[in-house]
Amino acid sequence: MTKFWNIVYYFAYRGDYKLRLLFDKYVPLKHILRIPLVRNFYAKRGVTVNHIYDAVDKAFKRPDFGLSITFAGGLMCILIFAICFGLALVYEGILRDSHRISIYHEGGFVLVSLIVNYLLLFRRDKYLKYFKEFEKMKGAERRKWAWISFAVIFGILLFAIGSFVFMAYRT
Repeated sequence: MTKFWNIVYYFAYRGDYKLRLLFDKYVPLKHILRIPLVRNFYAKRGVTVNHIYDAVDKAFKRPDFGLSITFAGGLMCILIFAICFGLALVYEGILRDSHRISIYHEGGFVLVSLIVNYLLLFRRDKYLKYFKEFEKMKGAERRKWAWISFAVIFGILLFAIGSFVFMAYRT
């Protein structure tokens, strides 16, 4: 379970980083740095545009504390929360229980989400060890696990959204 969840985490991180690279031309920073006044301002201080691009790229790519890894960590917490929330809605729908999910239940789901992700991913930076292992994956295996990870993420979110159907069965 730990390795599988780390694979999903790894490909969520890689997916976010690849999306950033895909939409990189739409980033306002690139358009601002094309202005000659701004370019000259930084050139006088010994900073080139490439230095800035490299710094931004490093801020996103760092697997220990980058922006992409932070987004992927948030996504993993949302996925566990979605599983808990979806199961609660299905439970209420099947039993036709009039009990509503309160803020206390949602707080418990958040707590469960944080604890599960801490134990499976973040404790003693476990994910960094797995990331080194996953970096060695070759093309076909990497594509296979990327699609499996995408399917897991999409499936969990679809389950959470689909569980709202059971709200109609309450009395």
